[in-house]
Amino acid sequence: MLQTIQKIGPVLDLFSTERPDWGVTEVAEAIGVPRSSAHALLSSLVETGLLQCRARGRYRLGWRIVELNETLRGTVDVRAVAYPVLAQLAELHGETVHLAVLEHARVLYVDKLPGNRQLTVAGVRVGAQLEPHCSAVGKVLLAHRSPDEVRRLLAVAPLRRLTAATITSPAALTDELAKVRAAGIAFDEGEAVAEVSCVAAPIRDELGEVIASISLTVPASRFNACRNEYRRAIKAAGLEVSQRLAGGVLPRLTVLRDDPAAGPRPGVTPLERAGLRAVSTA
Repeated sequence: MLQTIQKIGPVLDLFSTERPDWGVTEVAEAIGVPRSSAHALLSSLVETGLLQCRARGRYRLGWRIVELNETLRGTVDVRAVAYPVLAQLAELHGETVHLAVLEHARVLYVDKLPGNRQLTVAGVRVGAQLEPHCSAVGKVLLAHRSPDEVRRLLAVAPLRRLTAATITSPAALTDELAKVRAAGIAFDEGEAVAEVSCVAAPIRDELGEVIASISLTVPASRFNACRNEYRRAIKAAGLEVSQRLAGGVLPRLTVLRDDPAAGPRPGVTPLERAGLRAVSTA
């Protein structure tokens, strides 16, 4: 029974947008089990609704996945709590905003709001996964794991090079993660996609543990000129979501019309410094 349960994850991981259906023989070869075992496992998943059997013995994800997804959306606070902050961040800066978590040694993108400028970055689709070493959100999530856990995660596979700027040395990545912890933010300077830059900040739960990361994704041509503005904004947004998760006051956010380049004013909050003002909804 335990061995069967342990194989469910690898089977479900096979199904992707690029390859949505699989046959019994293909699954058997992919997970390294006899064809009879693969057939029994697939049949069990069909019975639970996690898979459906199509014509010619091809299997696809079942509608039970959709039901579970809706349940997850209703019970995972971070996505619902973060959404208003993501929306305001995207509106204020006109750039694409992502929310991500770390799942099975990969970054899982759980929400996204596109920018509204004439030239924006399409960004990663919700549900997509990416290695953590080449993205700002991934670096944030890795930086706040224990050294032993980071070593285990990095041991899963070599650091894949996506662009000429991708960090592929474990030692260099370790140094980069130390800088991320010290700064409280992470940058991606064309490391996942050439000519695309990102800045990300952590989101913490009520215990102070980093459970997610929020990022701004910007064309490199526009990023450098507004680097400090984006850095302040993403740190403030991460702090705002963290405070909301911790059960603090839930303010409504409105856009400040002040000049972002004017610098912080005495007595203003981190949120205001990023161009957002907290307005009580009481």
